Amino acid sequence: MLFKSIFTASLAVLASVLSVEARKPKNHKVVVGGEAGLVYTPNHVKAHVGDTVTFHFHFKNHTVTQSSFEKPCEPLEGGFDSGFMPVAMDATEFPTFTIPVKDKNPIWIHCEQVNHCASGMVFAVNAPKKGNTFKKFLEMAKENDELEHECDCEYDEYECECECDEDEDECPEYEDDDSYSDGGSYKRSVADSEEDVEEKRDILSRITGKRDTVDA
Repeated sequence: MLFKSIFTASLAVLASVLSVEARKPKNHKVVVGGEAGLVYTPNHVKAHVGDTVTFHFHFKNHTVTQSSFEKPCEPLEGGFDSGFMPVAMDATEFPTFTIPVKDKNPIWIHCEQVNHCASGMVFAVNAPKKGNTFKKFLEMAKENDELEHECDCEYDEYECECECDEDEDECPEYEDDDSYSDGGSYKRSVADSEEDVEEKRDILSRITGKRDTVDA
């Protein structure tokens, strides 16, 4: 009887030790960008309360910004944000950003870089298997691509300085894409080309005294 009690107690202690070992916090590693492209690798994880998730930023310039399921590409008010982490392609050391898993609720994340979220650069911790799934979250993020293209201010290889939601009068007026002419390292509008021709005519007239036709 005594032996049985001791054996039972020993099993209970062993079970307790194994339970504590099983609950040991885990750190989940996630690679941001890099050779995989505009993605987090992996793009979602299952974590226990007490675990941490560490994001390793690889080349290009990305963020780890908390959002919500309803608005995948908008920062969550009061949520965490790593800020932009520029990393050179030949870098050998990579900055990190770690978040704690405080409860079982889903954590939704996206990259704040222009068009990255709409390209599918989103991440989730403990996304449900039904209902608000990671797949739906990803699909909703990509839907933002259409909205961003509707207000595209870009007219050359550099981003237009004015934001799309600002007064349109503050943005320079440029012709449609099919009216652009070749300008070397960047695209010029028709108006730009006409100004160049006029300038060439002025220079020619000063040299020859004539205002001949100058090709664009």
